[in-house]
Amino acid sequence: MTNRQLFLKVNTTAQYVGQIVDEQLRPIGIPGFLLALLTHVRDNAPVSPSTVSLASGVPITTLRDNIQRLVDRRLVRRVTNSDDGRSYLLVLTDAGKRTIQAADPALLRAYLAVERRLGRPLEDYQQTLDDVIEALAGAFNRPARRSRRATPSRRASAPG
Repeated sequence: MTNRQLFLKVNTTAQYVGQIVDEQLRPIGIPGFLLALLTHVRDNAPVSPSTVSLASGVPITTLRDNIQRLVDRRLVRRVTNSDDGRSYLLVLTDAGKRTIQAADPALLRAYLAVERRLGRPLEDYQQTLDDVIEALAGAFNRPARRSRRATPSRRASAPG
């Protein structure tokens, strides 16, 4: 019988990440799940909700509510999709850019604290997680879509 701890360990990992990110973001006033979506918008803008859904793994029905939360906070705005006038694309507002900039130092401190405790280079873990995400998305019959940007300074502000 194979060890079936993967889902439990991934869930535990997500819980710890959520707690660390939320603690760091509390002074900024944005929950981690919204900052993650804001980061996906930044990394892919102008971007359709379906592309954000693929990049984040958030179901489109849940995403619509969270997009509205970002719009209500004036962190993103909807713009007409020039390729399809019936749909819209998302772009960051200046307030959205400022929010991500404000989150960067706090998240970077937390990120580096975790990185110092890792037994192997960070890139090894990131590759493994990319592989797990791809396998999970494939098992769910959804293509995994990786963000266009993956620079070290951007990783710190991309909790999701």
